[in-house]
Amino acid sequence: MKRTAFIFRIRPEMKEEYKKAHDEIWPELAKAINDVGIKNYSIFFHKDGTLFAYLECDDYNKAIGILSKTDVNARWQNYMNKFFIKDDPDILGPQIEMIEEVFHLD
Repeated sequence: MKRTAFIFRIRPEMKEEYKKAHDEIWPELAKAINDVGIKNYSIFFHKDGTLFAYLECDDYNKAIGILSKTDVNARWQNYMNKFFIKDDPDILGPQIEMIEEVFHLD
């Protein structure tokens, strides 16, 4: 499994609502995420609204490509869109910035 990390931003004042949405993640979305091979997925919040996401999968681009074509993902991204801070309002979902891994210790 390859490790993947990225950042994106939400409105800091909406942190609790964002967290609640993920505490109550739709079972069909969780299944779709698992079905494309994404494992060990975590999101961390910083007080300025920056979120750090970490996940593991064999091929991130392939997994996201498949997931992005599912109806449940489109519905989730539309539902979550109110939280995201982004430069391009036409992006469905968060505007992510990939982060390069520079160190790992097992």
